[in-house]
Amino acid sequence: MDIDKLETFLIVAKYGSFRAAAQKEFLSPRAVSKQMNQIEAELGVKLFERKKNRTNLTPYGNDFIVTAQDIVNSYKTAITKLKTKDSTQEKKLKSGISSPSQATIWQTALNSFLSKHPDINIEIQQESGNRLLNLVYNGTLDFCISPYYRVREIEKVFPNLQRIDLYTGTFYIGISKLNPLSSQQSVSFSQLNNLKLLYYTPFSSIHLKKTFLKKFAGLLTEPQVVPVSTLEQRNLMIAINKGFGLFPSILTDEEEMKNPLINFLPINDDCNNSYSTAFWYSRQNTNPTLKSLINELTPSN
Repeated sequence: MDIDKLETFLIVAKYGSFRAAAQKEFLSPRAVSKQMNQIEAELGVKLFERKKNRTNLTPYGNDFIVTAQDIVNSYKTAITKLKTKDSTQEKKLKSGISSPSQATIWQTALNSFLSKHPDINIEIQQESGNRLLNLVYNGTLDFCISPYYRVREIEKVFPNLQRIDLYTGTFYIGISKLNPLSSQQSVSFSQLNNLKLLYYTPFSSIHLKKTFLKKFAGLLTEPQVVPVSTLEQRNLMIAINKGFGLFPSILTDEEEMKNPLINFLPINDDCNNSYSTAFWYSRQNTNPTLKSLINELTPSN
């Protein structure tokens, strides 16, 4: 039996009028009447008592409401299941990065996996590192790639998050070649107290500033740590000796090529200088495509 006709029948039964049903279904009253005649002919019973200004259900019509509603509900449930099954079978990943620098690492880390699975539909969005962890934690994102500064135990803040360290290293200080300190083999924060530490963030959050102040406690002052809105601006200001920056050692080769006026020096202070780029995901995420990616990144497991 035609589902559209059954839905029209239920609307007629609800509003007691072919005309009202016609308005709801964007049909003519004549078309509605024809559909109801076809249902009655198929069933072999009379469903309506047709009057001039009112259409009343017969006892057969009243009984048929339950059956019609069950048929319509079963049909809609089946369609929903089919669509849901189709969407879950689609290979899809939602990911996040915290900066353009992490985009380079994202490509490097996922290159092999994506080469093997070119049919995957993958989305990428950029957010602050803390925001990304929240999105992964609540299931909005399947994973993110973001720096891990080792100043707090993130797994205690987000107990279901799991971390895979993709690349580990230390921080280097980037300083202009116009600055005499750039000729040294290493540098101390105390030698830079007259310069601003410039850090990149496109967001209004001061989370990264707090992170650096905590990570290098006693070596930096709060007014010394200043945000800039683009990486290009930060690097240009460093190049002309208007500040210095912190650069992961794992990216210094790339940074040297892009920034010929900047030298990258190890930090000689006794401090928490470790750094890693981490792949974060939730243990509760059941996306099979994510599980395949995790297996690719941790082949020994």
